[in-house]
Amino acid sequence: MKAFFRTGFLLVLLALGACAPQTLTPEARFLGAELRGLELSPSPALLLGLRVAFHNPNPFPLPLSALGARLKVGEVAVPLDLTLPPGAKEEVLLVRLTPQNALNTAQALLSPQGVEVALEGRTLGRELTFFRTRVALPLEPPRVRRAGVNFFLENPNPLPLRVEGRLVLLGQSFRVEADLPARGEGRLQVVGFRPGLERGSGRLELTLEVPGFFRQTLVLAL
Repeated sequence: MKAFFRTGFLLVLLALGACAPQTLTPEARFLGAELRGLELSPSPALLLGLRVAFHNPNPFPLPLSALGARLKVGEVAVPLDLTLPPGAKEEVLLVRLTPQNALNTAQALLSPQGVEVALEGRTLGRELTFFRTRVALPLEPPRVRRAGVNFFLENPNPLPLRVEGRLVLLGQSFRVEADLPARGEGRLQVVGFRPGLERGSGRLELTLEVPGFFRQTLVLAL
């Protein structure tokens, strides 16, 4: 009799196991990236936002940590502590890049060649790649505006810029510098400039700097 009950109990467990839903692998699609700004204190940090569309085909919430999911941006890997509800959901995944652990990644991101971005995971001993792409967010050159003896630079980037270099005007050279706010305008400080030269044509030879991360040289015609 005991053997009969033991056998019956095992059959019930097997039946329950057969009825239990199997976890299906979610999908992820890369939608785009944007710079969210630059932290300067207590230390420089570049904030990158990655928009991702997820789809969880299971009828229950699924923690991505169960799949060992991690977001890779160049040399940086960030574990994803995110639980997906059933169905579709868009998320903005934030990555914080600092000069201490991600200087090369940040410099590549701000250049035309860009950096590789991937969302990876692992399940049942199998490696998963949800998506792999390349992201480049190069700096746009500032725009020059002249108002009499004053020169202004408009910064179209979502990051503040430090600008220095020289103004070449009518065969004369003057040292210039400015601090430009993100998506804002700043007056160019010109050392030694004299009234009477404001109508001349010339150029600005500048070095743009994202403090702690990136330097770029360019020439702007006046």
